[in-house]
Amino acid sequence: MTPFARRVLLCLAPCIAGTTPAAAQMGELQLGGIVSYGAPRSFGEGAGLVAGIGLARLVYVGTRWVYQAGSGERPDGAQIDIATHTQRFTADFGIMLPVQGLEIVPGVGLGALRFTQGTTHDAELLIAPGLAVHVHVAGIVAIPELEYLWANPPRLPWAVSNRGLVAGLRVVIPIELRRIRY
Repeated sequence: MTPFARRVLLCLAPCIAGTTPAAAQMGELQLGGIVSYGAPRSFGEGAGLVAGIGLARLVYVGTRWVYQAGSGERPDGAQIDIATHTQRFTADFGIMLPVQGLEIVPGVGLGALRFTQGTTHDAELLIAPGLAVHVHVAGIVAIPELEYLWANPPRLPWAVSNRGLVAGLRVVIPIELRRIRY
């Protein structure tokens, strides 16, 4: 096992150990926030808002807005550091696979990624396949996730990374819509 995999397991262990059983529902509304970090310099640290619904704990549909702060870098030929920021607007779709007290959710986000350099902006189509784990803990849902963001190269004065891995953690409040009665 790699050191990175060990660290991920150590971070998830407290969440998995404190899980509560998932009840049969018609739907669960999820409202909350997200923090993330993207490996490419144009993404960097980020935070935003999420809203979604888990239909019968089988299908997940949601929306998200995330602002990634990016970082400054000095490209070839530039006299100063160039800062690039991104904003992400997506609709998320996933299949919820129950595994003991968790749901593993492979899915995809579709939407737009807006790049900003100074006063120049460009929005590009975004496709973001990913994998998330819904962990019900103490009345909230913690959702660690890993996604690969892919967008067309933006038309900006300086070239930037337009694809790469982004790790995130959503923390949402679940609101039960209706329980299935036996």
